[in-house]
Amino acid sequence: MPSRGSKLSLFLMELIMVIFFFSLSAAVCVRLFTSAHLLSENARNMTNAAMWSQNLGEVFTGKKGDVREISALYPDAFLTENDPENAKKGGSIVLFFDNDWEIVDDKLSDASYEAILEVDIKDAAEVYSDVSGYDIDYQGKAAVGSIAILDVRNLSENISSIADAGDFCILEEKVDLYLGKEN
Repeated sequence: MPSRGSKLSLFLMELIMVIFFFSLSAAVCVRLFTSAHLLSENARNMTNAAMWSQNLGEVFTGKKGDVREISALYPDAFLTENDPENAKKGGSIVLFFDNDWEIVDDKLSDASYEAILEVDIKDAAEVYSDVSGYDIDYQGKAAVGSIAILDVRNLSENISSIADAGDFCILEEKVDLYLGKEN
């Protein structure tokens, strides 16, 4: 007849194994929930970045690349003009967003995301040189826009140029618009 002590030790061994199994299962579940949360946040950020990029691209096209007219639609945007005497020389517009992708207007320390639209006016022949095989002669000017949506949550200062964006860029896009001969 087995002793009472051996039955108790067998029970304790089974109990330890069950606790170990549930602890391991709990650790795996916590890791899966964390991964799911990060994936969800990345998808949310990519969706909002794509929306704002598309928004800026459409405004760029609608306002014919004029940075003053574009900035008028976003009163909280920061505008830098290449040539303040001539608005048709391009410039850049910077918008800041909080964690919920709402535009931040006064406290830039609350900024989590940043959208930059850089506009440059170039010769149309240079911009559309890749379509020269179609017997199309572009003369005049073209507006070229670069749009970048950045994650600036882990930065001590904001980025003012797309060239400085580096690894913080969520989405980057190029747009262009033929302005014609008169510009």
